[in-house]
Amino acid sequence: MAGISKSPPSPVKQQQKGEVSGAKGPAWKPFPWNWLPNNVAWAWGAAECAFIGPLMVILIGTVVGWMEACKYIWAHPRFSLVRKYLPEAIRSVSRPLGRVMLTDPRNHSYLQWMLLLVFVVPGLFFWAMWRHAHYGFELSTLLIYHVLRLGPRFQVFSHGHTLAHKEGHDHKGIFKKPFRSLNILGEWWCGIFYGIVPNSYSVAHMKIHHRWHNDVDDVHTNLDLDRTNINSFLIYVPRFTLYWTGISAVALFIKRKEWTLVRQQLTGMVAYYGVSALMFYWNPLFCTLYWGFCHIEGCVFLSCISYLWHAFVEESDPGNQYVNSVTILDGHDNVWNEDFHVVHHHSPGTHWTEMPAHFEANKHKYEAVTATIFRDCEQGMLIKWLFENDWDSMAKHFVDLSGKLSHEEIKALIVRRLTY
Repeated sequence: MAGISKSPPSPVKQQQKGEVSGAKGPAWKPFPWNWLPNNVAWAWGAAECAFIGPLMVILIGTVVGWMEACKYIWAHPRFSLVRKYLPEAIRSVSRPLGRVMLTDPRNHSYLQWMLLLVFVVPGLFFWAMWRHAHYGFELSTLLIYHVLRLGPRFQVFSHGHTLAHKEGHDHKGIFKKPFRSLNILGEWWCGIFYGIVPNSYSVAHMKIHHRWHNDVDDVHTNLDLDRTNINSFLIYVPRFTLYWTGISAVALFIKRKEWTLVRQQLTGMVAYYGVSALMFYWNPLFCTLYWGFCHIEGCVFLSCISYLWHAFVEESDPGNQYVNSVTILDGHDNVWNEDFHVVHHHSPGTHWTEMPAHFEANKHKYEAVTATIFRDCEQGMLIKWLFENDWDSMAKHFVDLSGKLSHEEIKALIVRRLTY
């Protein structure tokens, strides 16, 4: 790790009074955040949240209500035959297509979501563009577009981001000959409607985050922040934003003189922001509400996920991935087993269908270090409890594999790991 800032023996013991209440304000910060004062970062993060806040409140209420309606209809007796036969009918098409098109046929469930993300979401975008060009701003069009783009309880949003993530990790490519030209669909087509800069996952995510696993050399680490204080999250948002935009990734690659990675990351940035500039030139309002909004939405929402996934750190062993990555069992929103985040970091070559088995086979390793495991919840609930300091709810859902810890001991463990 030559040329990169080094971690002190104990950030907690060396901390100083923060510039914003609740932030540690340690003597060190990860590159390039040593140049940005915490109060400036806080104001920046607050501004991003304020930008998407009003519309996002409406969208969250709508898509959550949509999911509840879907659950009610799906569970109704009149739809019993649909429940019984529709899932297998879809698989009866995706399985043979997977054998023909995909490098690994086990990924056949990607195909139905790709169909939606490749054609329907872009089609909605160009429909909204046509409406805006002919009728100007329409609140109804804006809401229809974003609600359908997100899907019931963010299902389309989460599958779109997860597909781009999976594509970035799959160096062999999801598609095999003669379909290999489709291997850029996730980042270079589907992802742009969710604010993803092309090559962000395949370059910045792979060559930074999976190189340092949220340690101090990771440009969007939260290790130097007190995760029990919401001010720290607002400080973190611009940190993740500059990673998400590619700026801090390029800065780190330049610092390390990794010129191939600089070129690859810049290629995606020039393409994305070039399109953004052309769209802004055509119509600033449309660009802001239909394109820029999605980019900032990704910055804020994905910063929440990133912040949570690596919020817990054991001071005696800060590099322990069983502790510093979260595992969720029986998750309410487990898209392609992304809830097994320890496996994702510790054994990234393990196929997503094998992640539960990998967890079971290595459960003794999780137990030995009291790994960070929760059950019967999902990321949104954990983020809510974290921001509310609801340690009781967290402790109730925490999984102590040894069965030795009391509720109060689990609470103390959670808070200690969040404040390292």
